[in-house]
Amino acid sequence: MPAIPERQALRQVIVDSLCLRDNPLGDPHVRRFPVYVPPQYDTEHERRFPVVWLLAGYGGWGEQKATAVRAWEEPLPDQLDRLMRAGDLEPALVAFPDCFTRFGGSQYRNSLGTGRYGDYLADELVSAVDARFRTQADRDRRAVMGKSSGGYGALMMAMLRPDVFGLCCATAADSYFPLSCVQDFGKALQVYHRHGGPEGFVAAFAHKRTRTPAELSAMMVLAYAQCYSPNAQVPVYGADLPFDLDTGEMITATWRRWLACDPVSMVEGHVEALRGMRLLFLDAGTSDEWFLNFGHRVLASRLRHHNIPFEFEEFDGGHMGVGYRVIDSLRHITAALRR
Repeated sequence: MPAIPERQALRQVIVDSLCLRDNPLGDPHVRRFPVYVPPQYDTEHERRFPVVWLLAGYGGWGEQKATAVRAWEEPLPDQLDRLMRAGDLEPALVAFPDCFTRFGGSQYRNSLGTGRYGDYLADELVSAVDARFRTQADRDRRAVMGKSSGGYGALMMAMLRPDVFGLCCATAADSYFPLSCVQDFGKALQVYHRHGGPEGFVAAFAHKRTRTPAELSAMMVLAYAQCYSPNAQVPVYGADLPFDLDTGEMITATWRRWLACDPVSMVEGHVEALRGMRLLFLDAGTSDEWFLNFGHRVLASRLRHHNIPFEFEEFDGGHMGVGYRVIDSLRHITAALRR
């Protein structure tokens, strides 16, 4: 009797992106990313399926997230197979896009400092998946979700591209920058001083055998600046920093540019887009190291002020090691899709 081949739950998609061609950082414009297909996809050949876009956080990318294997944990594709076979989750495709930059992330935004990652995701990648797979190519059947910078990206898609995404789940999304971002500025400043400035730090970073948490914070601050306050006239990293590199004093004009990109500040300008979401679900750990549970509380207060429907949960946990919340978000998506 011939062996039954193992089911290929992950299918690879390659996109040659016009949006990312000639991007400012010289990052690849031809990218591969995996798409999970549910067991029903291979047996119900006339059926079309909703799509969930799962966005990686800072320092991550789609393939890494889809294929991660950890001791004592069931791999995510296996969890999805089990739960979708049992009917606990709505059978759906799950796409894991690659929006990584050489500085660690794009925040899923269009930026003169990184490239058109918002358009790349919402237009090119969504179209590529809808063209290749039997999807329900409808914003009311298309969800976006993620944690940390991935959660920030999910909120950006909900606010800026409600024509594409109709459901949004954000776990510990970057929010309320005065509380969540400022703590990294001092760490970054000390690192830059030890390397003779950000330029010296960037030159040394790629060659380091180990990288300290402070060095990762220093790189993250540069990546955020490329997304929130780009400036092509600044060599090496192409952005204005929101603090003085000598004294550490905040630079008000640049900081205002950052605050304009904070989801808390953006709610007021995108009320109708957020009201139109079939699902807007927020969650965060009560011990989040970037205090994003409080960021979400501030965000929730803005949503309430504008009578925007949403759900909000706080759970026992920090920022790291909470990958299990992916399934919690998918349960909320399933409930919304079945309504």
